[in-house]
Amino acid sequence: MDRQRDFAGIPPAAHIELRDYLRTSGSTLSVSEALRLAIKHWIAAQRAAAEPVCGYQWKQLFLPSGSLIRMRHGEQSYVAEVMGDELLYQGMPVSPRQFTLMVAGHGRNAWRDVWVRLNGERNWTQAIRLRRALEQRPVAQSPVEAMAAAARTMSDALQTTLALVEHVHHQASLRPEQRIPKRRRQEDMMLDE
Repeated sequence: MDRQRDFAGIPPAAHIELRDYLRTSGSTLSVSEALRLAIKHWIAAQRAAAEPVCGYQWKQLFLPSGSLIRMRHGEQSYVAEVMGDELLYQGMPVSPRQFTLMVAGHGRNAWRDVWVRLNGERNWTQAIRLRRALEQRPVAQSPVEAMAAAARTMSDALQTTLALVEHVHHQASLRPEQRIPKRRRQEDMMLDE
């Protein structure tokens, strides 16, 4: 009976699926231990998601905390790390430009010469490629801008409709000129000879 109460909130199908998975995977965890760990990890993930994201803002490119930037000069690679809201190289806060100056001196373009590995990524990407990808993304409209654009479109459509109605009304009011023979002037009549 205690076993039933321990899993009272767990649907039976989920309990069976977890039990079978633990058995087939060779895990030494019991179902209750696996549930406790899953809940613990879920709570930790929720807390982490609720925390504000720290990182370094490099113009329009945001580098989250834990990201690395790298530059090669000669035969060596030099690396700086984003910790909190700062980019640190040899323990000192620097900008990407200062990093390139410290590594290679003048004549370097940080966007071109620096490679970035964002936190959680495996591959390095040239900074200028990340920048171009950001520039090519369409900028999302705010709800106010979207409503204003819709209102302009509806206003234009209404103006066009009103102009068409006015034109049709004008055309309908015109009567084609018809000359009735008895009202014609004598000089306009053709002589039958």
